Amino acid sequence: MNTIPPIKRLGTKLIIYSIITALIPIVMLGAVSTDTINTEMTKQAQEKINDDLNTAESVVNLKLDKISSLNKYIISNDNTITSLKNNNTVELKTLAISYKNTSAPDFVVFFDGQGNVVARSNSDVTGDNSYEDLFKKVVNSTGYTSIEVLDKDSIKYENVAELVNIDIKGTEDSIDYSDSVQDSAMALVSIEPIYDKNGKLLGAAMAADILNKDYSIVDTVKDASKDATTIFLDGVRISTNVQDNGGRAIGTLVSEEVYNHVVLDGKTYYGRAFVVNEWYLTAYEPIYDSDNKIIGMLFVGTPESKFLALQANVRNQTFVVGLIGLLIALIVSYLINRGIIKPLEQLKQGAEWVSNGRYDQKVIVDSDDEFGELAKAFNKMATQINISDEKLKKHAEELKTSYNELKELDKLKSELIAIVSHELRTPLTSIKGYVELVLDGTMGTINDSQKKCLQVADDNIVRLRRLIESMLDLSKIERGELEMYREKVNLKAIVCDVIEYLKPLATEKNIKLNKEVEDIAIEADKDRITQVLTNLIENAIKFSPANESILVSGVLEEEHIHLKVTDRGAGIPKKDMEKIFNRFYQVDSSTKRKKGGSGLGLAVCKSIVEAHKGSIWVESELGKGSTFHIILPISTKD
Repeated sequence: MNTIPPIKRLGTKLIIYSIITALIPIVMLGAVSTDTINTEMTKQAQEKINDDLNTAESVVNLKLDKISSLNKYIISNDNTITSLKNNNTVELKTLAISYKNTSAPDFVVFFDGQGNVVARSNSDVTGDNSYEDLFKKVVNSTGYTSIEVLDKDSIKYENVAELVNIDIKGTEDSIDYSDSVQDSAMALVSIEPIYDKNGKLLGAAMAADILNKDYSIVDTVKDASKDATTIFLDGVRISTNVQDNGGRAIGTLVSEEVYNHVVLDGKTYYGRAFVVNEWYLTAYEPIYDSDNKIIGMLFVGTPESKFLALQANVRNQTFVVGLIGLLIALIVSYLINRGIIKPLEQLKQGAEWVSNGRYDQKVIVDSDDEFGELAKAFNKMATQINISDEKLKKHAEELKTSYNELKELDKLKSELIAIVSHELRTPLTSIKGYVELVLDGTMGTINDSQKKCLQVADDNIVRLRRLIESMLDLSKIERGELEMYREKVNLKAIVCDVIEYLKPLATEKNIKLNKEVEDIAIEADKDRITQVLTNLIENAIKFSPANESILVSGVLEEEHIHLKVTDRGAGIPKKDMEKIFNRFYQVDSSTKRKKGGSGLGLAVCKSIVEAHKGSIWVESELGKGSTFHIILPISTKD
């Protein structure tokens, strides 16, 4: 008795199935839980980033409001208006210094009515029009407060180079910036026009707070959000609370991807980035000047590590729950396994008894469940098998006797067919000879009626001789006596000979015989292959309507020749195509007999082709004709 390997035993399989059954809901729960947590974490991270961005915007706006309030106070001060009206530059400079020291802008500038500087807090240079573009915006207006880029020509007299100048530190994937960006300043600028009591423009006042290296905004945001904040001028960090090597990461550049998305396309960028030494979930928002032109970016970022830690915690908890579930499933499946295997072992023993012919043995299973019912059914089956076995033994002896008798009769039939067919050939040949002598006038002149009768007799003699030849061939095939005389033959030449032989038969129906056969030599019995082709082409002529054509083609396919005989006759029903190569089988007996035929020709063809280690089959469609295919090896050597 074969021993079942432990892995293939039912008990082992039940344990595995129980584990799988337990794992499926655990895995699904873990996947759903993880997905839910990930979704919630992503949502919280997005909300945190948006909150940080709103906080940063609020801090910037508060500082803008502070600068605006200062400037509005400056222009509303009577001393400012009087000094500007009287062109008292000394007093205006004193006021500019006072306002700078009071509210801490980086510089304050006064302009006359033409936009020329008449006083500035940081130097004594006057008379220039360095802020001409900004001044033009307040003419005939109420002034404005915004974030502006001040180039080096505008601020060259303000003595703020130490604040403005930033050493740019590029990277391989960053944008290449020009020196003009390096020497420019991003500033909170408030510029307000100053009018006299009659509404005449006397000039303007401007207060500016440079953001380059000014960390008040970013530190205020960090105090509120605990996260990273950076202000970019174009794509260069000019203010940040991110630390790098003990200092602030000033002068480093944003990636080209972010730059293109925010500065060039004007969109807010959400993503993740490696900042200095760790990954951050980030948001970059464009900063616009008073002309609605993008001049930089506002960045906020929160460390990704805390969200990853939460993810890891969820995974660990899921793993622990899965492990506990797996252990429970293992214990439960083992207990269930013990209750199932015992009755199965008894049934297995019973099956072995039956397989050894011991039908009188009974299986005992003391349970009221399906196993008990199965045992009863098994015992009943064994009893029935015992009864049937006795009957089968009796019938087997009877069948063996009948088979031997039929085998002997079949042998006698084959011998009789061979003897009768052989004995009929000689007198049939003699009869045909005398009929032909009478037909050709050798035995004297005959009239047309006599000639017609003799011609019918001659046709039937030919038909009978073909039937006898087919019967002899089949008899030899059954006895294994069909001899093949293989030699190198030219297939194209054989096709040409057969077509030439059957041309008169085709001419009677005005059927054209076409050939497309490659010049190929094969090892075959020339007479037998000629017999096959003659039979197939003759059938095609018989069952083709008048004025049609028949194509015989042959091409080389690797080490075989593929022959096809195609006609446009009535076709063969699908139900008959697998049977037409059987002996004495006819598709339509009445039609077949009108055309003449015994149902032996295709059976002989199949035997000859298979004797050449080839194959033959037919493709046909009713009303459109048939194509007989023959595959023959070029060489019959193994």
